Amino acid sequence: MLSVEERAPASILDQDLQKFCMQQAVLEHYPLATAEYEFINRDPSTLFNRASFEWLQGQIAKLGDIRVTVEELEYLRTACPYLSAKYLAFLSGFCFNPAVEVCCSLDEGAGTLNLRVRGAWVQVILYEVPLLALVAEAHYRLVETDWCHEGQRENTAAKGARLTQAGCRFAEFGTRRRRDFKTQDIVVSELARFKPSSNHVGGMTGTSNVYLARKYGVSPVGTVGHEWVMGVAAIEDTYEHANRLALQKWHQTFRGCLGIALTDTLSTKAFFADFDHAMVVKYAGVRHDSGDPLAFAQAVSEHYAKLGIDSSTKTIVFSDSLTPDTAVNIKQHCDQSGIGCMFGIGTNFTNDYRRASNAASASSALNIVIKLLKCNNRPCVKLSDDKTKYTGDPDEVHRAQLLLCQLQLF
Repeated sequence: MLSVEERAPASILDQDLQKFCMQQAVLEHYPLATAEYEFINRDPSTLFNRASFEWLQGQIAKLGDIRVTVEELEYLRTACPYLSAKYLAFLSGFCFNPAVEVCCSLDEGAGTLNLRVRGAWVQVILYEVPLLALVAEAHYRLVETDWCHEGQRENTAAKGARLTQAGCRFAEFGTRRRRDFKTQDIVVSELARFKPSSNHVGGMTGTSNVYLARKYGVSPVGTVGHEWVMGVAAIEDTYEHANRLALQKWHQTFRGCLGIALTDTLSTKAFFADFDHAMVVKYAGVRHDSGDPLAFAQAVSEHYAKLGIDSSTKTIVFSDSLTPDTAVNIKQHCDQSGIGCMFGIGTNFTNDYRRASNAASASSALNIVIKLLKCNNRPCVKLSDDKTKYTGDPDEVHRAQLLLCQLQLF
């Protein structure tokens, strides 16, 4: 039996900030849209057993008991002033209630896991993060059990010190990638000691997990997810200008707050075509989530220069499979290029483990995602700058690529 400290809190705030923000944008712009999400396991060798499947079913059912409290609403009102009164009123009545299909194909006691979520987009948008966290916990609790929390606090402290001393400003982005809640709690409690100060330019700027931000007195932080652009593209039936529409609608909702634009939903080339001068001045920077980070930094600097924008006034948030060492390397490159940078680190903070039976062997992190499959019954696709991250119906992915190629946007 887990202690209270080890269990995930029955709190709606145990969620990434960007999901609340996207929920507000959906409420404002597409309140009647429907959506369907699909679980994707990028490593077919990762299997689940009957016990983990049944535990997961039980935990998903318990999500329906979660409601936001008066105290939590007040925290959101003060810590996140860009969340509107209309949205917070909506959240006050929110509950997890759409149908979640959980299927497991077992062969001799082990098999694959399938998850689908369908419903109103404004409702089902909050399912992704808790479901991914629960899937990972089911696996590490009942399938891959050769690990323990010993050494995690020291490991995290060493990473925080390394990043801070190198002048890196970083945030913890690990909710959907965590091994379990206790791991993330340890990580945030340690990293909270590395807030930027007069002695260090670098330091922790916050965490994407709103519950832990509140618990440890750090800022809840986030940008925007691929699903926002994917959903806009499907609903508005456009790939060539989906980025522009998504950026415009996001700015209409948040008026310059949360001003980091995500670049790689439909290829960075298509993004830059829509990220013109009028749009650039509205956004504080961009986020990199796939492809070569150094080449990306160079491309961003050149794009700003072409538009007459001083790149030193802008920021790139890097968030693609980072470690402290890769972040430090990117920081040195950005310093030389004269563009600001920050780092969002997920898996390396909340799922970096060794086997308990053999410390020389890694206990690998899962490679799982939940992606938007349809909006208003139209297929949604993601054309990342890394082909292994493409998602969506293969025929629709091909159609989107062909269209963007014809327009020289891919």
